[in-house]
Parts: sequence; C-alpha cells; structure tokens
Amino acid sequence: MDLELMRENAAEAAGLMKLLGHPHRMMILCELKQGECSVSELSEKIDIPQSPLSQHLARMRHEGVVTSRREAQTVYYSLLGEEVGAVVTLLYELYCSEGECTEGEGEAS
Repeated sequence: MDLELMRENAAEAAGLMKLLGHPHRMMILCELKQGECSVSELSEKIDIPQSPLSQHLARMRHEGVVTSRREAQTVYYSLLGEEVGAVVTLLYELYCSEGECTEGEGEAS
C-alpha cells in the first residue's frame, strides 16, 4: 500500500466517506447504482419525502457524485463516475452478503 499516495488523496476519500455517512444518502446511491431514477421514483423506493430527498440530491450533485437531467417537469438523477458505484458495491458485499440483508434492502448489484 502506497501511503504517500493515500496521503495525497485522503481528503477526497474522507469527503466521500462523509457523504456516504447518512443512511438516506447511502440508500439513494444504492438505488442510483441500479440506474437512473426520477425524484418521485427515489422518494417512493426509499420512503423519504421529496423535500429532504431533494436536499440530499442537491448536496450530492454539488459534491460531484450524481448528475441530473430534466425531461419536461421531471428531473432524473444518475451516478457520476465509477468511484461511488465501486464503493457502494463494496459496502453491499461487506454488509449485505447473502443471508444478512432482508429482501430488497441495500440491493446494489
């Protein structure tokens, strides 16, 4: 392990971990790992009202983790870059190995 390289990238890695540190943001990213979703779809799937969901999405967009596109009145979100998807997949493998997660919980494959 190259610790000097990690030292150079530690702030960025810590920022991503901090962003992932909220359960709602973690579940948003798990859903987006499956593919693009509208705000209303995410709200329904994660069972969170649209107002706080939009705040989480705005923060993640500001941090460069998700991107959005508008189609008429609907805003769709998707993951931006491969790093976040890789971290979500790793967390799924660590915490949701077969038999440890309830059905549908934390699906990130």
